[in-house]
Amino acid sequence: MYSSYNHCRVQLHGVEAIDYYLAGSLCRHLPAQDTPLLFHSIMLLSSLLREGHGCLKLQAEAGQWHWRDEERKGGYHFPAFAQWRNTLRQTALEPLDNQPLVFEHERLYLRRYWAFEKGVADRLKELMVRSFFPDRDLAIEVLGQMFPDGQPDDQQRLAVANAMGSGFSVISGGPGTGKTFTVTKLLAALQCLNNHQLRIAMVAPTGKAAQRLNESVAAAKVILQKQGVLAPEDLLGIPENATTLHRCLGVIPGQHEFRHNAANPLLFDLLLVDEASMVDLPMMYRLLQALPHEASLILLGDPDQLPSVSAGSVLADLTPRPHPGYSAARQQWLQQLAGSSSPMASGKNADYLSVLTDSRRFAEKGGIGRLGAAVIAGEAEKSWDILDSRIPGLQLQKEGDLHSWLDGWIETYYQLLLQTGDVQQAFVLLGAFRILCVTRSGPQGAEQVNEYIEVQLRRTGLICTDGKWHPGCPVMVTRNHYELDLYNGDTGLIVQHDGQLRAAFAKGDELHYFSPLRLPSLEAVYAMTVHKTQGSEFERVALLLPDNDLPLNSRELLYTGITRARNELMIRASEAIWKKAVQRNVERYSGLPDRL
Repeated sequence: MYSSYNHCRVQLHGVEAIDYYLAGSLCRHLPAQDTPLLFHSIMLLSSLLREGHGCLKLQAEAGQWHWRDEERKGGYHFPAFAQWRNTLRQTALEPLDNQPLVFEHERLYLRRYWAFEKGVADRLKELMVRSFFPDRDLAIEVLGQMFPDGQPDDQQRLAVANAMGSGFSVISGGPGTGKTFTVTKLLAALQCLNNHQLRIAMVAPTGKAAQRLNESVAAAKVILQKQGVLAPEDLLGIPENATTLHRCLGVIPGQHEFRHNAANPLLFDLLLVDEASMVDLPMMYRLLQALPHEASLILLGDPDQLPSVSAGSVLADLTPRPHPGYSAARQQWLQQLAGSSSPMASGKNADYLSVLTDSRRFAEKGGIGRLGAAVIAGEAEKSWDILDSRIPGLQLQKEGDLHSWLDGWIETYYQLLLQTGDVQQAFVLLGAFRILCVTRSGPQGAEQVNEYIEVQLRRTGLICTDGKWHPGCPVMVTRNHYELDLYNGDTGLIVQHDGQLRAAFAKGDELHYFSPLRLPSLEAVYAMTVHKTQGSEFERVALLLPDNDLPLNSRELLYTGITRARNELMIRASEAIWKKAVQRNVERYSGLPDRL
């Protein structure tokens, strides 16, 4: 493809049509001193938005080549930072210029995404300023009830104490650090401080994540009741009816907007959002617009996981590493309430942020925990040594036939799904194991793996139908069906029910059955992409890396795949591809941290 503006004719390799035509359309309406530079800047911005960035950061892209072919020919070379910045400054792209582009703080935005980012920052700053401190003696009493042992260095206790004085809280931590257990105690504490009058809502980005949140909160309530920590009135004040963000905000068919917004806010006093790393920038904007001005917000999640599929990395933007420390007032509050000597910020503080690092799921010397920690730290050599050291719970296949590797899992798990006649037992097997792939397509992608497994299962003679679906086939919904209460990412099984083939989905302790004909978006998922497993866990995971290096293969993706496994992790990867992935991190351009 060629770009041509003002006698500039450059051959570009791999340009997407949408980027080219957006740039051409906007350039026709923008006054510019250097139209070719503006044209290519818009093309780059458009491509970055598709990759999940919220803007174009000039300092990161200045002097870089884009759209060159494999022989490093053609393409466009962006100028040095100062020249690029000066050109954009002369193009009337200030926020008040009311143009479709905005150039601010050395970043170029589509105005829509500039508005999303600014709106999120402004609303969060309002929530942060609304920090409050309840009656100290009552708060100490409530905290003592929730944590009768009273250990000053208890991270969960400190997180509850910190969030008790905030209109906005982020509780971050990896798998097994007790985020849900901690937030259950927090919700009980906040109800005690508010005479059990708080209207609490719990949401998650996907139906699967909402279901897991319900199950985790219910399990935590049972444990806390047995321990004598929660009284009956405390139990009633903590909901177990988490739903998806879309359903909470009220979907309007065919529109991007929701029924609940600034003019029609939600009717809650406190909103808890789990798996917040999956929430993109536009969705966070709409959620904050719909949040009542007097309501509080709690975000729960692991910022080291893969960011949202769409633009933005809101949770990562809100969780600087290491923690920058607390303000003097917040430090004094934590000292009085929890007896904790917390670090004081030397510059910007993060009073809203509590970080849990002690994992109860992964033992300190266990393979999965050690591997995940090394990967997310970018330690390529160390992580490979851990993977290759035959630690219990970890298995590695460096080479060998892929089909032989898959055949082992087919025989161990998926043939059992076909053979069991008990639906409940089949769902237990479904939650026990999954093959995870980096990509959807390609030789080691989920589509190819699913096709191979299906063919091999049919060769066993265990499948007695020629149709697309058969009993024992694991399936996933790939788009939202609001009328059926089924959502993108929900997984279930094809079963025989009342003499008919049905897609069964577990909702709490109940199974809901649907005709596959009502779900045209259904697909088989013997194997899934790592992206699709966010919010899920399995007893055992087989992680399949591609044979070729791909930009998608990053330390965040590996970490997310690794931490889907509770007890055992089997990985097929070459040393070179593994190390390249660990060395590559997901960096998304965003101005949100600076705005905050």
